[in-house]
This record gives sequence, C-alpha cells and structure tokens, in this order.
Amino acid sequence: MKAVLFVYHEVGAATLEAMLRNGVDVAAVFTHRDDPSEGGWFRSVARIAAENGIPVHAPDDVNHPIWVARVRDMEPDSMFSAHYRKMIGSDMLDVCPNRCYNIHASMLPKYRGRCPINWVLIGGEAETGVTLHHMTVAADAGDIVAQQAVTVDDDDTATTLMASIVDATTVMLDEALPAIADGTATSTPQDASGATTYPSRCPEDGHIDWSGAAESIRNLVRAVTHPWPGAFTWAGERKVLIWEATILPGAPGATPGTVLSIEPLTIACGEGALRIDAGQTEDGVWSTGGHMADELNIVDGMRLGKSAPVTAPRKRSVLILGVNGFIGSHLSEQLLANDYEVFGMDLRATNIGHLVDRPGFHYVEGDISINREWVEYHVRKCDVILPLVAIATPIEYVRNPIRVFELDFEQNLQIVRYCVKYNRRIIFPSTSETYGMCADEFFDEDSSSLVLGPINKQRWIYSCSKQLLDRVIWAYGVRDNLDFTLFRPFNWIGPRLDTLDAARIGSSRAITQLILNLVEGTPIQLVDGGEQKRCFTDVTEGVECLFRMIDDTDGRSTGEIVNIGNPDNEASIKELAEMIVARFDQHPLRHRFPPFAGYHVIESGKYYGKGYQDVQHRRPSIRNAKRVLDWKPTISTEDSVARTVDWFIENHVRSIGAENTAATETPTGA
Repeated sequence: MKAVLFVYHEVGAATLEAMLRNGVDVAAVFTHRDDPSEGGWFRSVARIAAENGIPVHAPDDVNHPIWVARVRDMEPDSMFSAHYRKMIGSDMLDVCPNRCYNIHASMLPKYRGRCPINWVLIGGEAETGVTLHHMTVAADAGDIVAQQAVTVDDDDTATTLMASIVDATTVMLDEALPAIADGTATSTPQDASGATTYPSRCPEDGHIDWSGAAESIRNLVRAVTHPWPGAFTWAGERKVLIWEATILPGAPGATPGTVLSIEPLTIACGEGALRIDAGQTEDGVWSTGGHMADELNIVDGMRLGKSAPVTAPRKRSVLILGVNGFIGSHLSEQLLANDYEVFGMDLRATNIGHLVDRPGFHYVEGDISINREWVEYHVRKCDVILPLVAIATPIEYVRNPIRVFELDFEQNLQIVRYCVKYNRRIIFPSTSETYGMCADEFFDEDSSSLVLGPINKQRWIYSCSKQLLDRVIWAYGVRDNLDFTLFRPFNWIGPRLDTLDAARIGSSRAITQLILNLVEGTPIQLVDGGEQKRCFTDVTEGVECLFRMIDDTDGRSTGEIVNIGNPDNEASIKELAEMIVARFDQHPLRHRFPPFAGYHVIESGKYYGKGYQDVQHRRPSIRNAKRVLDWKPTISTEDSVARTVDWFIENHVRSIGAENTAATETPTGA
C-alpha cells in the first residue's frame, strides 16, 4: 500500500510509526511547522519522517491546485489524516476515491470537531477512544472502519489521556492497516442522530466561572492543565493559573469565588468547593495553593474572579497624538464622558481649550517628530494608541508631497513600531482615499481593490502613504500579533472641522473652503463643476463608532478594517454647496456678511495644481461597522451641514469681537 499522510502532534506521530511498522510505502508527509510557542512537548512528525527518508511538506494551503497535482503525481492508493489542523478539500480527496481515512480522538459520532480530548474531560466522560473513519468533505462524518475504546480515569489530565489515545491508536492501526491493504476492511455508517460536535478552543476558554459546580471546574482544570494554557481566575488585577485541584465539601451560603481558607487555599463554588493544590501567577513560578495565596496577599473572605477585584479597576487610558484636530477634540469629549483617561499631544490647543482643566485630560504641546521620548513613554503607559497626526488636505498633497510622506508615513511608522515593541493596541486612521480610483459602487473594507493614479499625479502620495502603513500594520499583526484596528473615515463633517485661516491658504476640506467664500463674499469655486460625489458623515456618529472600537475589551474589532461613513448621505460637492448657501441664508447673523457672490466653475488643475487627480464617487460599505460594532449612522447631511455652518459663523463672529451684539440682532427675513 502506498500512502500520503497528513499528520501532526502525538496521534500523528503514532500514525506515521504504525505505517512504517506495517510496511506501508509512505510517499510523503504533510504536516505543520513546529511551533515553539506550543512548548515542544509533543513529538515532531517532520523529524520522524525526515529520519526515515520521507519527503516532508508544510504548505499554507494544502488544497491549492499545485499541491493537489503533486499528490496526484505521487500516485498513492490511499491517504490518511491524523491530528492535521486543516480540512482536506474535495479535490484532494478525489485523488484516492473511497480510500481516504482520518484518525479522530473520540468514539464517533460523539465529540466530532476540534479538541476532542479536552472536551471529553470537560464533559466528565468515563470513556472515550479513537476512531478510524473514511474522510468526507463534512468533518468527522464518514463511515467508521475501526474503533478502540479508552477508559477515562478520575485523575486523568489532557496529557495522560493523550498518552492513552496514542496507545489505542497504535493498537487500532496495527489491526486495521493489513485489512485496508488487502481490501478486506469493512465500514459502518455513523448514527448521525447521536452525533455531538464541539468547536476549537483558545486560551481564554480556560477562564473559571466559580458559579459552576466544583466537579465541573475541576474537569476544566484537568482538561487544560500544563502543557495546555491552563484554567485561570483573577485575584484583583493579577491572573492566576490553576494546575491541580481537589473537590471538597462546600460552605453553605458562601458566595461562589469566595476564599474559604488560605492553607490549604480553598475556594467556594456554586456547588461544593475546590482546594487549589498547584498553580502560579502569570509571572510567577509553579507553587502550592497556600504559597500562592501568601504571594498574592489573599485572605479569608476575599473573592476571586474579575467581577470582584481586590482593588478598584484602573481607568483605561488613551493616547491621542494630534488631539487638537477635528477627530481628536470630539473623541476626547466622548472618552472623558465615559470615564477614560486621555493623554494628548498637539502643536496647539485651539479646539481643546475647554478640556485642558478637565479631570483625566492631560495635554502637552509638542511635535511627534521632536518629542519622541515623551511619545514612546506614553505609548508604553497607555492602553490604546491613536496616531491622528497627518496632513490631510488635497492642496498639500500636490504642493508638498515629500512633507506629506515624511509626516503621514515615516513619523507614524515609528508610532506603530512602539506599539509592537510594547504590545499596545493601535487604532489607526486610514482614509477613504485609500481606495483611490477604485470603480466599485460600494468600497468594501475587505475586498475592494486599492487603485492609485499615475506617479506624476502627486495627489495620490497621501493615500499611498496611508495604504502602505495599513499594510505594514497588517503585517505586524500577522507576524507579531499586534492588536490593531484600521478605520477609514468617509467625509466627516461638523463643528471644529477646520479653520477659516486654513481655508484662506487652501489647506482645508472642501466644506470649509465653501463657507470661507460666503464669509468673505467671494464666488463659491466649484472644482470641475462640483460634480464629484461624496458620502458625508456627522462627526458625532463617526466618533461614536470610533469610541466603540476603543471600548471593545472583547477584541471583536481586532484585526478588522472598518469604514466609518454614511452610504445614504451621498451628494455632489455642488449639492453640498447649495445646502451650505441655504443654511447660511437662514442664520440670524447672515446680514453681517457680504451678499452671495454666486458660483464659479474652475478647473482642478488651475485650483490645485497639475499634480491633482480625483474620482467621481467614494461610497463606503459599512458591513464591518454593523457586524463588529453594531453601528449604523442616521443623521442626514442637511442636519450635519446646519451644525457645521452655524459653528463656523458663530466662531467667526466671536473672532472679530462681534459676539456682544449677536443677541440684539434681527435675523434677515424675520
């Protein structure tokens, strides 16, 4: 019999050894790269195969047509899978029709799915086993060829049960392989009505719920004890791993999680109690329960578990670089209102003057390219990092492309690297312009192409810098497990958007430029006729979505790209200008400004420079914002424009010292 194996871990090693012992011609072994983070406690299938002169492969996608073709060229008459962590697809199974087998560590149809050894212990089973069955596209559902039962002892752990499963695998294969080789093996369909299926597990699944019965908690402890990640609880803010425990009678009326004694360390459960025989703090050494209690200053009557910390929880802190900007100033208000601590840096404090004396708000005037030590210290200190510093106006992209690159990419790259270094969560602002000239009707966060114009159109250096940094952050997430979320704001508008002074030199968003024309009595300039369409989003709703990312302690938004926009608020720049004019004319202070000077159509090259290029629409999908953050905008463009125009008018009147007359003025047309 000539076989190809897909094997890993202890059961995989036992399967490979059984093949060799029974004279099977193993054409190749497909496995996974040995991962040092798993402790190296199980045997390496790759090493066993190499020592026996068998070719070893560890592809990322074993179902890729290239690998299917290579396996077909090996001309195997059977395939076997054991503890392989990826599903074998239909194309690969078709290489050996009806002769593809899987070894599963349970007595199927019970405990189908992932981590059956752990789940069997958690379930308190008295018996389990190992099953050899035909592989199908449905996991663990094929006809059964052979089974070997295993008794589960009360003191079994995942390690000892694994050893028993390995022994059972050896016995089962030694009996089944000769029959498979000579074609006499029979099979029996599974009883699907008796099937149970379990998901994969992660370290966080080891969290102890003390309201459960002591027996259930002890089952969890032995199911995930060392070398698995371990069952854990909390003593205040310190994580405590429980490696061994014994069931004891409970104390009537005791609240679950309460420390009943410290020597031995005994914890009340929902039913019964648990004596902690061995454990350790996350940064400590393996020790007895009593020694651990002494180290943690645990006393009788204290409650374990995050719901009842020893000390009051520390406020979560957010570092905002560019805190005085449009997003930073609004976000700071939201964070402070929700009991966060905000550390901010910017070149000035014109938009945050009302916050500088607020408890929990810490502002420093500075430049991220100069005050690097302060920045690095606060990246290390804070829980969430938002680098909002950027040059974000089209005229700057064309006039100062190198400056845009130096600030938007180079300086922010250093912030990203600090976050990697200190293992901090970063929420990074990309831009709707990242999609560039993509022609999709809705710009999808995960699937739309990111298309940029020619090199000589310098406008694209902004989106190029942002896009490249997005890709760098994504790569750090893959390689270094960087905790990140990328968000793409789509044309947010509202108070504090820009300043009219910025508009005078052409360094502002379109809406500010339009308002400046009305304030100064100059014609509204519609670049290329103002036909470009955008989807406008009220800043209060945008900041609410952003706040949900920051407040996401469950990590639902980690590794996600989230568009924050309002696809229902699409309007052309010309239509936006008409809304602004209408609101401007309705304002009580309208008569203090010059008459409307009309519209003036101007070519983009003349207005911005010859390096300018634009797209006609930019409409976001907000699928991820709905799915991950349960966020959906509702404020209309008209309402957002009204708030924005009113703020600019009132702010301008104050700046020229006319606010004292505002209350006595009569609105035009009243």
